[in-house]
Amino acid sequence: MSTQPTPATGGAQPMSQADLEKLIADNVSKSVGPAVDAALAPFAKAQSDVFGRLAAALPGQKDEPTVFDESIMGKHRFGRKALAVALAALEGVPADDMDGICKVVKKHWMPSIHASVEKWAVHVKTTLSAGIAATAGDMVMPSMDPEWIELLRNNAVVRSIARTIPMPTGATTRRRQTGASTAAYQGELGPTTPSNLTVNRVNLSNKKLRALTVVSNDLIRFAGPEAERMVQEDLLRVSALREDRAFLVGNPPIDSGSPQGIRFQTTGSNIAASAGTSLANFQTDFTGMISSVQTANIPASPSNSYFIMSPATFWVMYALATTTGDMIFAAMLGAAQPRIFGFPVLLTTQLGVANSFIGASSGLVIFCYAPALEIHDSMSRTVEGFRGGAYVDDTNTMRSGISNDEMVITCTSEHDFFQTYDVAAAIRTGYAT
Repeated sequence: MSTQPTPATGGAQPMSQADLEKLIADNVSKSVGPAVDAALAPFAKAQSDVFGRLAAALPGQKDEPTVFDESIMGKHRFGRKALAVALAALEGVPADDMDGICKVVKKHWMPSIHASVEKWAVHVKTTLSAGIAATAGDMVMPSMDPEWIELLRNNAVVRSIARTIPMPTGATTRRRQTGASTAAYQGELGPTTPSNLTVNRVNLSNKKLRALTVVSNDLIRFAGPEAERMVQEDLLRVSALREDRAFLVGNPPIDSGSPQGIRFQTTGSNIAASAGTSLANFQTDFTGMISSVQTANIPASPSNSYFIMSPATFWVMYALATTTGDMIFAAMLGAAQPRIFGFPVLLTTQLGVANSFIGASSGLVIFCYAPALEIHDSMSRTVEGFRGGAYVDDTNTMRSGISNDEMVITCTSEHDFFQTYDVAAAIRTGYAT
């Protein structure tokens, strides 16, 4: 049998596809590899320098910087770190809690993988300290507590004890009897003396109470509904306190546009200066207030009448003692519902001497019969936001919310206050507390 002649190449067999690919890879590696290594060398040196400087900045690490072998993280080391942090985040573990991240990874990944992550976590904790902003501290994002530290404010008291009567039309007229007819005994045939009762009218009308604040639209856009909610709640609270002040000591027309409060609807005979702050003087003042109201035929009792005072006056009374050390008011005022001579006590700093609207050295104590206190209300308190609304600022200058990219938020309520009997309250003034 004859054989085919070999090609002129000297008889070598043809090269397979696999051999050809290997030959190309070897040649590329030899020719391109050194060039790539040379190109990446500056970056590797820079990375080494960075870790050296970070380690040198840490206490106790200046002489021998901590070195972490990144190769143990595998080919995709950056992805493995990111996946570890993301997996922990799904279970509520913060990105700066390396111990928590290790526990989550150990639970979900095989030992060969989570072991490398644990070593990386130890390196981060010991070398890249979160407590040092210049190293890793600025990588840790702070969590935002959703709660606010609330502003300290006065507390409103009158709405809690007064009657609220709807006045939706903005005005109403109350009829009031001001005098009575008379009755007398007479002889068998003598004439009866005629007499008539007398009446008048009390006109009530809405007094408009408004609060307005201006916020940047950026705040609404970027801070979210939390910011708008806080502004609205603040407007409601300041409105509640301002109306409570009016119900207590409102004095139109000096207090322009305000309802007239208890202080100025109470008959002058029931208002007197404090006798002083001794035990005997407090006893005289407080029993005198109760007596003046009940003597006027007001059915005041511990179930329907209240003392209203400032906390400072309250604690002066609480500490009063006899010459033998017995604290007379402490037991009554120290109860869950403080009482004086059986009557409940309400506290508000609106009656304290520090408030300029009641006058210097004019701290008040009010005793009042609650059923005689009426708030005639439109029942339509509103909080509204006007994006781009115009407003007049505190310098009486008109501003454009559109031009300034602002939102105007307002709170509006309308009401009037009425004390049905001018003898239904008694007041002592001049408490320097």
